[in-house]
Amino acid sequence: MSKIADIFSTLVIFVSIGLLIIWLSFDLDKEYSGFITVIDGDTVIIDQEKIRLEGIDAPELRQECTKNGKSYQCGQISREYLKSLARRGQMLCKAWQRDKYERLLGRCYVGQIDVNGQMVRNGWAVAFGNYYAQEKQAREAGSGIWSGDFDRPREWRIIHGTIE
Repeated sequence: MSKIADIFSTLVIFVSIGLLIIWLSFDLDKEYSGFITVIDGDTVIIDQEKIRLEGIDAPELRQECTKNGKSYQCGQISREYLKSLARRGQMLCKAWQRDKYERLLGRCYVGQIDVNGQMVRNGWAVAFGNYYAQEKQAREAGSGIWSGDFDRPREWRIIHGTIE
């Protein structure tokens, strides 16, 4: 009788894990488009879902960078650049997983433009697990934040006590 109970318990655990995986994956590999709100240089809201642009890290909204010895609001400019991309047409985001803050992680497009890559290529975000070739282009061209001095966004969050 004990052996049957053990088998049944094991079966219940595997079925539960399988159902949990199915439940968690319902919003994965989905496409989101529609009215967009740009939060900052790497986060948007579409259909009431907060989507973090995967593979990049943009300056924080309060972050300042320097160029020619003068400080400027690079976090604000990064957000404005993402807004300018969003105004080019309908944005479509393909999301496949959630981060530890329950934001969807996704890759976004406006037409044929890979928005994540464009943010890095134009120097308004750094590569974070992806887009290293675009970061190299921006760095070599002195585009965006690469035109002066800045702390990488993650370093800035650590220094200012706002680490994720």
